[in-house]
Formats: sequence, C-alpha cells, structure tokens
Amino acid sequence: MTIWMLVEQCARELTENGISPFTRADIIKCVQRKNAAYGPNSINPIIQGLTDNLHGGAPGAVGKNILHSVGRGLFVLSDENPEHMKQLVSDTPTQKPINAVSRKSDSLMPENLTNQISNNSVRRIGGYDFRYICTLEPERDTNGTVLTFMPQARFVNTNGLALNKYGNGPFCKFKIPQNLEYPGVYALMEASDIKYIGECATLSSRYNMGYGNISTRNCFVGGQETNCRINNLILQQISAGSKISLWFLNTSNHKSIESQLRVSLSPSWNRI
Repeated sequence: MTIWMLVEQCARELTENGISPFTRADIIKCVQRKNAAYGPNSINPIIQGLTDNLHGGAPGAVGKNILHSVGRGLFVLSDENPEHMKQLVSDTPTQKPINAVSRKSDSLMPENLTNQISNNSVRRIGGYDFRYICTLEPERDTNGTVLTFMPQARFVNTNGLALNKYGNGPFCKFKIPQNLEYPGVYALMEASDIKYIGECATLSSRYNMGYGNISTRNCFVGGQETNCRINNLILQQISAGSKISLWFLNTSNHKSIESQLRVSLSPSWNRI
C-alpha cells in the first residue's frame, strides 16, 4: 500500500474512532504502526500534499482532496468539512470561562502500561484484567460546580443544519493522561457498576479529543453522536455526586473483546 493511501486510511480510521479533528502526530503514529519503514520526513510532505487548504507537499494520485486543515497541526477529512458546515467553524479561539479553575499539568503514565501500573489497581472484568487509569474530573468553577458547555450555541446556523439526537447538550470538559496512546478496551465505572465498554486505537486521543472535548461538528447530524451521548451521561452522573473511573485493557484484539464484553455484560450506557 502506498504512503498516501496509508495516510488516507489512517485519517478515516481516526475519524471513525471519534478522533476529529486529529493531529499530524496522530496520522504519523498510525501510518508507522502499519508500515514502520515510513518516517516522519516521508509522511509529513504527504499530509501537506493531501490537504486541500495547504500549499506544497507531495500529493498522491488523488490530489489535494483528502484532508482539510482546521488549525495549526489539526486536520479533518475534507468530506467532513462540506461547504454548509463552514458556517459552524469560527476563526475566533474558544475563550476559557473566566471562572474556570486552572488545570494542573497532566500526570505522565509509565511507558509500559501493563508492567508498570500497580497490581493493586487491577479489576477483573468479564475474565480480563483491566487496569485503573484515572477518575474523570471535569473542569469546575471556583465554587466547585462542574462547568457546562454548549458549543453549538456559539455559532449562527444559517443553513438550518439539524442537531443529532444527543447534540443539544449540555456537555462538560475533561482530560485523561496524555501519553496513553495504546490500543485496547476501556470501561467506565461508577463504583463497582460497569456503565460503558468501548474500544479504541489510541486511548488518550479517544478521550482527550473525543469524549472529553465535544466539538461543534459532533453536535450536528453526521457528527460523532456517541461522543455527545457519553459526555452528557458522564456530566449527569458527576453532577449528581457520583464518581466515574476509567479502566483499561491494553490489547490489539480490542474490537473482538469489546464486542464480546458488550454482549456478555450489557452495560447500561451501551447500545446493543
């Protein structure tokens, strides 16, 4: 498979996994997992060459119609950014709420997740050993109240594009440690109750650019409505005083195991 075909394939996989926009680093990591012979110096010109609103680069056989740049180092698929959606994209940076609490630097997790996390942080789920990652902690104001966001409300929807079923919000914002770019199956739990089972190609990206940060695009029909639904459920639980913890099974067989666990465990937030 040619390098430009790998870049396109990775961009589509990232989008399907709810990672949109994705970073240049996300594409490079994905391509190198598929073919380690390609280094950043080979991949970067291809990314540039496949991006419809960037100059230069080394375009593939399909030309500049695969990617669209939505910010410095941030991309979406070109067909995820149709003309009627451009009304929804603002050039004005999102302002942080004036009463938002400053976030501490994300803690770094060990390079070898399986071997380094304490065995005391292991929970048996459906016959597999899941390891504790963190308790989800959304942004709060100075009084400790969870901050809520409605990204779709900041834009004038002149074309009347419909919200998806869960796009009305409200939503919260949260992050998990940034360097957990591992494939696997994750579980969201309230105490001992398994609320949701999912799978991902890269854990940190799935949460930090998916569930934990709802983009305007995801609020509307054609966006990732699962991100909206799960974020709102997390917001409801935490606002009611519950704690939601994240557990993770590092595995390359994530799609099969996730499917198995969803059927056998029937978590209340999963739709079978």
